[in-house]
Amino acid sequence: MRKAINLQQAYRLPWTKSDNPNGWIEVTTYCQLKCPGCYRGLAEESPARKHEDLKRVKSDIDRLVNERNIQTLSIAGGEPLMYPYLKEVVSYALDQGLETKVFTNGLALTESRLKELKDLGLGELIIHVDRFQERRDMVGLSSTNDLRYRFCEMFREVGGVNLGFIMPVSADNFQEASEAIDLGKRNADVVNLMVFTTYKDTLPQKDSTFRKDSLRNESMQSLAEFVQQKYNAGPCAYLGKINDRDSPSWLFTVPLIMGGEVIGHVDGSVIKSLEEKHKEYTGKYFFAANKDHAGIRTALPFILKKHYAPIIGRVVKKKLMNPFARLKPQVVLIIDGPAKENGAWNLCDGCPDAMYHDGRLVPSCLLERIKAGEEIVTV
Repeated sequence: MRKAINLQQAYRLPWTKSDNPNGWIEVTTYCQLKCPGCYRGLAEESPARKHEDLKRVKSDIDRLVNERNIQTLSIAGGEPLMYPYLKEVVSYALDQGLETKVFTNGLALTESRLKELKDLGLGELIIHVDRFQERRDMVGLSSTNDLRYRFCEMFREVGGVNLGFIMPVSADNFQEASEAIDLGKRNADVVNLMVFTTYKDTLPQKDSTFRKDSLRNESMQSLAEFVQQKYNAGPCAYLGKINDRDSPSWLFTVPLIMGGEVIGHVDGSVIKSLEEKHKEYTGKYFFAANKDHAGIRTALPFILKKHYAPIIGRVVKKKLMNPFARLKPQVVLIIDGPAKENGAWNLCDGCPDAMYHDGRLVPSCLLERIKAGEEIVTV
């Protein structure tokens, strides 16, 4: 039997249904790709395509602000860069004092588009790249990491916008995840976030005529152990499951990277201080910072503590060797999707990615089941 994930140094995040830093909206179901495991069923034959009404999107943002007390708006799809009113959505969110991030496959992202989003004030783009996507922008590239590096160069050239990468991990693509982590370390100057999700099929039914790869599910335990080994860093914060609040559904690790090398990591006391101070000063919990406030300056007031002295020593040594080297925290997030246990769904406690559908808050990962009439409630 596997031992439980060690959460002794990790802070259990206090996020709830009505006091949650992240707001989730899906502005379109148009997408250029058919990714296996797509929660929205866009890998199936003839999925519904729709751009959401801008007025309704703004109304959902208002509800997220008033009913969830959000600090950040996460804009997803489908493919948000295909949404004709994306600029209006970002501007509206910024007018509400929110940080903004977009989840994208990056196919429509060019340097000029990135500059436009930067000038608009967008804080972060999280790009989904993995080998099962059959992307047209892979022509001439030998690996998905080549594509990730191309995005790194684009963000490095434009500056001022955080870059994140996201990919589902199954038992079939651990090697790609390992390579993605290595790239993230080497490019920590621009890569702010790495997200790994356990691959799961959550659709109410799958079209039997559509098959791409037979992917094998992977456990949260295996993925957490893998990430800890790759970064030599333990988790610092987590959300539990509604049926077991000590069983992580969202697991955060924050390695401190300098010159492509992990020289330490943040522990739960730092995250606890950050969350509590942010709540005290702003009335909201913390989820994301824009580029102007991201980086080591965000963490510096908290890591200058006695038990971080060895890390400071390593920083000084690195600086002596390379005066231009910079210390960067990189957020690594593992998300374990919902599982059905004894006929009921065990969901994330304080789900950050809940969204509004037909006037009520529902878990975005199970939206297609809810559309099909299944009764599922987010708590």
